[in-house]
Amino acid sequence: MKKTLIADDHSLVRYGLRVALLNHFPDLQIDEAWDGQSIMTQLKINTYDLVLLDLSMPDTDPSKVIHWIRNMHPDTKVLIVSMNNEAVFGKRALQMGAHGYLEKDASPEDLIKAINVVLAGKKYMSADLADIIMNDTLNRKSMNPFDGLTPREFQVAMYIVQDYSITQISELMQLQYTSVSTFRRRIFEKLNISDRKALVQLADAYQIT
Repeated sequence: MKKTLIADDHSLVRYGLRVALLNHFPDLQIDEAWDGQSIMTQLKINTYDLVLLDLSMPDTDPSKVIHWIRNMHPDTKVLIVSMNNEAVFGKRALQMGAHGYLEKDASPEDLIKAINVVLAGKKYMSADLADIIMNDTLNRKSMNPFDGLTPREFQVAMYIVQDYSITQISELMQLQYTSVSTFRRRIFEKLNISDRKALVQLADAYQIT
């Protein structure tokens, strides 16, 4: 591995990841980004072996970023490093095209292991996440109702849970107002709920928030 991009909106997290990487890869070239625009800017002028990507950054649609990286830089590996619950967000990240998922409270040793796995062309996930995916596959249906949402619907749902308005979501995801309204209607229909309050309660019940 020669070059890595660390994408996270918290400077302290970026610093910690940089230190962990340089301890194991002392000659590694590392660049940093803090939102979707800075990620795009870096990737337009550089080629990376690996992108360490946070799922929750300002003005950033992670599904769009991952899709763009996979299409414009097919040889670049994307490892999600996130605070979000891997049981839900890990599955989503892999479905969106990420090569692996690691929670931020993982050890530096787990980080290096995850990096080596994805650079070897394999998917990285914890044993717990692997068990969840295996059980869902064997049962052919997930018990989590949020798994019935498409990646884009799931992203809209998470913004609604965070109390973003339709207008704000439209701007964040660069979608038409009517498109976001349609996504919201589909989300409520699929989850069999009628309003944001019910969505928040459901997200809390499945430990998504």
